[in-house]
Amino acid sequence: MNQSPPTLLDHLDAPILVGDPDGCTVYVNPAFEAHFGVDSATIRGQSLSGLFEGGAREAILRAVVDVCGGSGSVHFQLREGNRGYKAIASPISADASSVGVIILLTEEKTHGDRLLNAARALEAPLETLTRCIDDIAEQADGGRIAVADAVESVEDLRKRADELVGMLAG
Repeated sequence: MNQSPPTLLDHLDAPILVGDPDGCTVYVNPAFEAHFGVDSATIRGQSLSGLFEGGAREAILRAVVDVCGGSGSVHFQLREGNRGYKAIASPISADASSVGVIILLTEEKTHGDRLLNAARALEAPLETLTRCIDDIAEQADGGRIAVADAVESVEDLRKRADELVGMLAG
């Protein structure tokens, strides 16, 4: 937990992160510690990039650069683990210059994970359907055009399912 006296930010149940213009961690509140499994005393002064993985790391660092570069507040989304977050990064200013950034994360309460799982669940029935149509095509003499149309439709459905999974997975 924090070694310094408690602040109002300590009492928020949303994860809060404060960074300096160099991309180093200045402060995280207890909600951030709980959500991301870190200890504020251990990570203070370390690079923000060490707090996140992959795309989330890039989104956080880009927000810090933009905000500290004078663009004002930045809204963005990120995924960390199997959680999605909406974020707002706002400048911390002193004497008309940016001295840091404060980032508020709110966990998305969407059905994104359920949609992604549903989209991925399309893969097995599509595979079975494709196999069955192939078996029918081998056995059918007169229905080859209908079978070919069915195979084409299945492939189109598979392509759209792959697109859906790609969009939901981000």
